[in-house]
Amino acid sequence: MMGWHSLWVGMVCGGLGLVGAARAEEPAPLSICYNYGCRTIAHITLTAKDRALLAYHLRTATPIAERQAIRGAIALMNRIAARTTPIAADRGGNLNDNGNGSMDCIDHSENNTTFLRYFAEQGWLRFHWLSHIEWRAPLLLNLHYTATLRDKQTGKRYAVDDWFFDHGHPAAVIPLATWLNGYSPSND
Repeated sequence: MMGWHSLWVGMVCGGLGLVGAARAEEPAPLSICYNYGCRTIAHITLTAKDRALLAYHLRTATPIAERQAIRGAIALMNRIAARTTPIAADRGGNLNDNGNGSMDCIDHSENNTTFLRYFAEQGWLRFHWLSHIEWRAPLLLNLHYTATLRDKQTGKRYAVDDWFFDHGHPAAVIPLATWLNGYSPSND
């Protein structure tokens, strides 16, 4: 026969188990990197408001609309990350960077891949799969990296690259073939 103490402990422990389960559903902090070549690793945490805004922003009806939404969602993720890291100092390209928080294309490609993976894990990407990081080297000294997506319907791949722009600017989401051929927003 179970006594009151055992019943009470069972209810409390069971209740704590439920609380623990609810906490486990909260997203874990995301790792981001900066200071060129991912020399500095930091962790960011999204608030419930951040997650709701991203979910709303990424609610789209077509693959084209989703790619457009991803542009802004990447910018939003960078602004969220800048609340607790110095990455707001980052400037487009590498020539205008100066100091702590600057990012090269390695940092951008890794962070964007992290952000896209997070979007996919949340079920916010309906029309695209996360693909692997790509690189191009039109000139031997001009090596460049980008995150990529694959359209679920067509299989076409897209570069997701915000390295060209100052911190917080929407990412370029363009056909990977265009990016591999030396795309730069200054060519538009």
